[in-house]
Amino acid sequence: MRKFLSIVIVSALFFGATSCYKVHHNYIVKTEWYLNALELDGGSTNFMNGILPDYVDGAGYYKIYMLDNGLTRGEYYVYDTLNYFVTGTWDLLSPDSIYIDLDKYVQGTFYIELINLDEMILSTNHNNVKFFGIGDVKAVVRCSKGEATSQASTTP
Repeated sequence: MRKFLSIVIVSALFFGATSCYKVHHNYIVKTEWYLNALELDGGSTNFMNGILPDYVDGAGYYKIYMLDNGLTRGEYYVYDTLNYFVTGTWDLLSPDSIYIDLDKYVQGTFYIELINLDEMILSTNHNNVKFFGIGDVKAVVRCSKGEATSQASTTP
């Protein structure tokens, strides 16, 4: 009886962990994400204003698509006109961590913090920023589903 109970518990833990991974995978892949803020080196400044060409608060936005095949696509718009797009890669390493390499601003393994059904925060101590040769810095990426929100919506 103990052996049977042990098998049931181990199976439940395995399938529970697997289903959690699939839920996060589907949550990330099956949507259009908006980058609301990129904070670097432990600060609270939104670097979107300084690094994206012609960025205007309320008129510029950056969409991110995580595709099933491990590719990601970033699209930067100003006044609803596509300014540029890039492709990169991503890999969900566990239910709470993701590797992303996209654009000149994001390359690293990020911890996933789901704020609610429509917003998440990605944070890391090691983000390689290629823009102006900034290099390895702490980073926080604030994202929302379906529409852009503000940096403040996910800031405590």
